[in-house]
Amino acid sequence: MADRQQQGGRRQSGRRYWSKPDRAFTLALLVLTGFGLLMVFSASMYTSSVSSATGSGYAQFIKQAVYVIGGLFVLWFASRIDYRKFNNVHVALVALVITAALLGFVLVAGSEVNGAKRWLAIGSITFQPSEFAKLTGIIYASSIVCQKKEVYSNFWKFTLYCILPMVVLCGLAAIEPSLSAAMAIGFGMLCVYFFSGIKFRYFIPYILLIVAAVGLALILQPFRLDRIRVFMGKGGADYQIRQSILAIGSGGIFGKGLGNGRQKMLFLPELQNDFIFANIGEECGLVGCVLLLILYGFIIYRGIRIAKASKTKFGYVYGCSIMALLGFQVIVNVAVATNIMPVTGMALPFISAGGTSMIILFFMMSLIVNMSRKPGRKVTAGAPKTKRRKRQKTEEKTA
Repeated sequence: MADRQQQGGRRQSGRRYWSKPDRAFTLALLVLTGFGLLMVFSASMYTSSVSSATGSGYAQFIKQAVYVIGGLFVLWFASRIDYRKFNNVHVALVALVITAALLGFVLVAGSEVNGAKRWLAIGSITFQPSEFAKLTGIIYASSIVCQKKEVYSNFWKFTLYCILPMVVLCGLAAIEPSLSAAMAIGFGMLCVYFFSGIKFRYFIPYILLIVAAVGLALILQPFRLDRIRVFMGKGGADYQIRQSILAIGSGGIFGKGLGNGRQKMLFLPELQNDFIFANIGEECGLVGCVLLLILYGFIIYRGIRIAKASKTKFGYVYGCSIMALLGFQVIVNVAVATNIMPVTGMALPFISAGGTSMIILFFMMSLIVNMSRKPGRKVTAGAPKTKRRKRQKTEEKTA
């Protein structure tokens, strides 16, 4: 009797192990993050030395390094959580409500910077709810299309469960105002609906609504019209984009070398944030820019492959949508820095300075990393370590 109880206790204490994550995908993320940290240091060293009370050029670099370390911890921890647990409508709905509440609260009690209320300050820590909305929007949409089958055949159910939450999140982000965040949130959720196979005719009325909303935003906020005039070459406040083009052009093929850029000396504002690609072009040249874009392309390609192999619809639509959103943000940031599209505040993922963005991006990627892990059988806790390791290795080979 005692032997049976002991064996039963061992069986209950057994645990499920996971194989190692996709090494190529994880390594590419680490390389991209390391390069981003290096470029933030290069872009902010002069600004930090001028604005810091101690005159140190490491202030922004140390701050960003802390964010990166926090993001790596999030990646390590969250990648060990089964991504299928997020395929829960109730959990996703709670996260959506909390996100909408934060977006509404920031309009009332947010910290105003350059005429926009986008940050909530808790002591010396600032939090940007619109970045959180990108994640919760995609998780919510992915759960809905997997759990609510009626959205595929009923237009009004699609409107209620899919479009209305998207309009709320995007509308609150646009009021901050942050049209770039609203674009990113809407793009990510629309990608979920596209990859899930919802009929395209359901999208047509809302595409027209989005176009009308963008037009209204241009009318109500004249500074956006000024940006379009600058893009069309009709003058205006074009100083920032001119300096960006100058920086990229002066870098030539191989660049001036790390730390040798000149735009960081207060010529180009927000160089370590939205215009960090200009610093990369100046210091790393065309070769550095192309290699960076190839690295992004590899991460997106590998992430989509992992999503397709996930064997669950939630994993597929979530993974593909996250990779599409990553590509969208890269394209917009590079297009702005090279004057291919009007100026908008879109950060370069894993490169631009920013705490909330870095943490959220790592969490997004952690679910992709978890998808690349293959679950094995439960291993009895009382089994010898050597036998346990042999069993793990054989199951990983056969998986």
